[in-house]
Amino acid sequence: MPEKGIGMRRPLIGITVGCRHEPGGGGFGKRHVAGTPTTYTDAVVRAGGAPLLLPWTDEPDVIAAVAEAIDGLLLSGGGDLLADSYGARTHAAESHQDAVRDRLEFEAIRCAMGRNLPILGICRGVQTLNVALGGTLIQDIPDQYPAADRHHTIGDDHAPDHEIDIVPGSLLAEVVGAARVLVNSRHHQAVGDVAPGLRINCRSRDGIIEGLESVDGTPVLAVQCHPESHWERFPAFPKLFGWFVSEAARRGEGR
Repeated sequence: MPEKGIGMRRPLIGITVGCRHEPGGGGFGKRHVAGTPTTYTDAVVRAGGAPLLLPWTDEPDVIAAVAEAIDGLLLSGGGDLLADSYGARTHAAESHQDAVRDRLEFEAIRCAMGRNLPILGICRGVQTLNVALGGTLIQDIPDQYPAADRHHTIGDDHAPDHEIDIVPGSLLAEVVGAARVLVNSRHHQAVGDVAPGLRINCRSRDGIIEGLESVDGTPVLAVQCHPESHWERFPAFPKLFGWFVSEAARRGEGR
């Protein structure tokens, strides 16, 4: 975790957002509300960064302008990606899809990688990263892999749920300093075919891919669990955000 002195600049962390529709007040009809749970912004602040929510738009020039201002990109959790983005047909279990968000995140990833910015993907984020770079998804674990363990905690969505085995020598292993980590779990989809340029860094005991990272050593790391939640229950989670914000701080030096 970066040490901050008086006057030191916090690295600016761009966080992707989702959008929901709700009734408007004052007779204005339905309205779109874009945002993300405060657990993401809280985790960035706690690790020493300054969070900036990206606008909910698929305008490439707007996304590029924001990407020029940030020092790191956080791909937050959310609903399912549209199946046609990875060449599949829609599955009956898919929900909360958002075409604008898909395009926003694909463009943000492209811009961030073009600038060699650190990227941290969380839950949907690992899936989005994989699809953006040419990979595919398991569309519904219970349907396609009925013998798999449960990957959606019942009751407390952020409670410890299962362990992951971390690949020795991976960036994830270096960051968390462990070969096996207890994580929370809240997903019905998962990484399928891994995209070129990425490699697996962890799996659950049933073989489901639980994380990816760049093959060339660039600061790109994504996990299927939710490290922004309940840090006190998961000792490895603060280390992930500490690494991410430290990488962003290095790239933000001299701004």
